[in-house]
Formats: sequence, C-alpha cells, structure tokens
Amino acid sequence: MPLERALQVSIVALILLTVLSQGSLLSWLEPARKLRWAALLVFAALALVYALVGFDRRRLGFAHVGAALLCALALASVLWSSFPTLTFERAAVFTVLLVACGALGLGVAGRTTSTRRFVEAIVGGAALVALGGLLVLAFRHDRAVQPATSVLAARYQGLGGGPNTATMVLALVTPLAAYALLEARRLVARLAALAVLLAVLGSIVASGSRGAIVGGFGGLFAFAVLAPTSMRQRVTAAAIVLALLVVAVVITRIPQPQPGAPALPSAQEEPVERPPGKRPISPLDPPRLSDDVGHPKFGVAETTRRPRTLFGSSGRAQAWEGAVELGAERPVAGYGFGTEDRVFVDRYAEFNSNVPENSYIGIFLQLGAVGLAAFVAFLAAIVVRGAAGLTRLAGAERRLSAACAGAVVGGLLLAVFQSYVYAVGNNATGSLWISAFLLAGLTPARRRPVELG
Repeated sequence: MPLERALQVSIVALILLTVLSQGSLLSWLEPARKLRWAALLVFAALALVYALVGFDRRRLGFAHVGAALLCALALASVLWSSFPTLTFERAAVFTVLLVACGALGLGVAGRTTSTRRFVEAIVGGAALVALGGLLVLAFRHDRAVQPATSVLAARYQGLGGGPNTATMVLALVTPLAAYALLEARRLVARLAALAVLLAVLGSIVASGSRGAIVGGFGGLFAFAVLAPTSMRQRVTAAAIVLALLVVAVVITRIPQPQPGAPALPSAQEEPVERPPGKRPISPLDPPRLSDDVGHPKFGVAETTRRPRTLFGSSGRAQAWEGAVELGAERPVAGYGFGTEDRVFVDRYAEFNSNVPENSYIGIFLQLGAVGLAAFVAFLAAIVVRGAAGLTRLAGAERRLSAACAGAVVGGLLLAVFQSYVYAVGNNATGSLWISAFLLAGLTPARRRPVELG
C-alpha cells in the first residue's frame, strides 16, 4: 500500500508538472520543465520496484512485447536518422516512459483494486489541472483567457499555455472522471467526483478546442457503450453522451470574434530580425518561407480573413498534406524518431506550429510506414482485446476496464488533432500510455476449452 500511494503521488506530480511546463504562468515554466523529468524518473523507479515486488512472468503479455518492439524501432532509427543525437535522446526518454508504464501494468495485472487506485491518481492530476485553471482565471484573468480578435472569439486556456494545451489531458481523463463518479459510494465522494467531471468538461467546452471536444466526448461515448451490460442501458447512455456533445458544440458557437480588434498575430505578422546595416522590412518585401502557401500573391493586399468555423481545419489540412508529401520522400523508415519538429517546415499562412499537429502523420515522418503500422496495430490490439475481454467481466471490473478503454479511445481520437503520443514532455502522453497498460492488465486471458476424454 505505501508503494502504491507513492506511485499515485508520482503520477499526479507528472501530470501537473507537464502542464505547468507548457502553461500560462510564465515564472513557473523553467522550474516545471526541469522537475517534470525528475517526476518521470521517480515514477519509473517506483514502477519498476512495484513490478519486481510481485513479479510473475506469466503476466507478461502482448502489450509488453508490442512496447518493446516500438522502443527497439525508435532506438534503431538512430542508424538512419537525420539528427542521430536528438533521435537517441528522445527515443531513450520514450523508452523510459514505456518501461515505466509497462512495469505498472505488470504490477497491477489482475488486481482491480490496485488498478482503480492508479485511475484515481490520473483523475486527481487532471482535477488539480482544472482547479489550477480556475484559480488562474480568478486571480490572473489575462493569463487564463485568450482575448478575442477580429477572427477568433475569446477562448479559455486556464493553466495551459493555449486553449489546446491543458485540455489535452482533460480530454483523455473525461471517461475516467465519469467512472470515478459512478463508483463513488459516499455522498462527499460523489459530490467531489461530480465537481471534477463538471470542471473537466467545462474547461474543454470553454476552450473551444475541437480536438479536445472530439477526444473527450469520443472517449466518454466509448465508456458509455462498453460499461453497461444490457443493450437498453448502452443505448440510453450513448444517447445521453451524444446529447451532451450537441449542447457542448452549441455553447462553443456562442462566443463571437470582436470586430475592430487586432487580428491574432500570425507568422507573417511577426517581426523579422535583419542583420545590422540592412534596410528595414518593407510591405513590398515578398512573404517569408513560413507564409508562402496560402498567402496572397506578391503585391496583393489581404483584405479579408477567414473566421474560425466549426468544421474548418485551421490550416491543418494544408499542413497535413505537405507533411505527408515530405514523409513520402522516405516512406519506409522515416527520418528518425523525434525529428518531427526538425523535418517539418511550416510554410502555411493559415497554420502556426512547428509540427503538423497529427500524431499519425508525425509517426509516419519519424518512423515511416513501418513505425506507423506498428503503432496503430499495437494500440488497436490493446483496445480490441480489452473490449472483447469485457464479455468475461462484470460489475466493477467491467466498468473499470471500460473506463481505461474509453481513455485510450479518446487519446487516439485526440491524436488526429495533436502531435503528442510520442512526445514524453506533453501533458497527455503519460496518461495515455498508463491507461493503455492498465487496460492490458485488466484484460482477462482467453479461457481454453476443456478437453473431454
């Protein structure tokens, strides 16, 4: 029990510190960036001890084999990487995370009560993130809300450094928070769990982050479909989630851009430093490389700006297309693990990021078709096996397994909008892999038929 409590604290610390390292409180950025690596190492050390205490090699399963193959591929990519040192460093950190999560899954295999404690730790970390965002809103409103512009409505960012930052881990935790609410027995615990779920969903909706909305409600929908045992309960739960999704989308459309406000600074509006003695920048200068796709023709002024729409891509579609074309130049094994932000070049006027903001395309860039196939097959197998294993579970075990499956499903949906599943410093990465290995540990083995005669 003391070791499990220490692991719970390390998981909470890892989630909170990774958010703060990308957060809205500027004075906390540098300390948090250093402490998050310490939190990862502590979590890894505790998880290894936890696995060794009750080690049983029969608990080793396909999840550990799949993780080992992913880590081996990431480390092997040093041989053909465009940036071998960077690849080795990031592959090593990624290996530490997967080893830690694999050890945790090994230690809790078949132990429902212990698994529930670690799910509660993930929810607790997200609760602190949501609460921290509300405190920032109360005392530093200018840091908690991204102001409205002529093309964008005001958006809540809370403790994150942008509307799409802290909401990533909140989206992934949504089904786990719903599970905590359903499992609470005492009134105080039930009220606390309800407050956490409302804070998580409220933060996601107020941010207007479409990726977080899709990931959060997608995971919640998976939980609603997988947890109940009867078809009637599944249909009712799914209908409730869909109704909540419609309400959430309607609420996100209420805030409107502010006419007359300055446009959100974009890549083409950022100042460019010129060497001493060079003439100042002129409006007649041609656009920079970062703006050459989607920018008006040279000498033609941009008189209109496209507002952000519900189904618009925010420039992602162009960035995805360009990244895929870039990856097609090295389609088999990619440019090396961890090189996504070095290989991808933002040339798109409507896009503003140093990565294509899609984990699947990011893996294709780094590890090619081989790495993408290995990753998709690995996590898809965990979800499919977990969902199939629910037929052999009932009651609390079934709901717990369904919650972990919902978190993984939500994480995979979020990966369509964000490059994060391999970025260990991201606030949602650890929660995704912990949930995946907890799900693998809960999945019961197939029963062998009894041979007669």
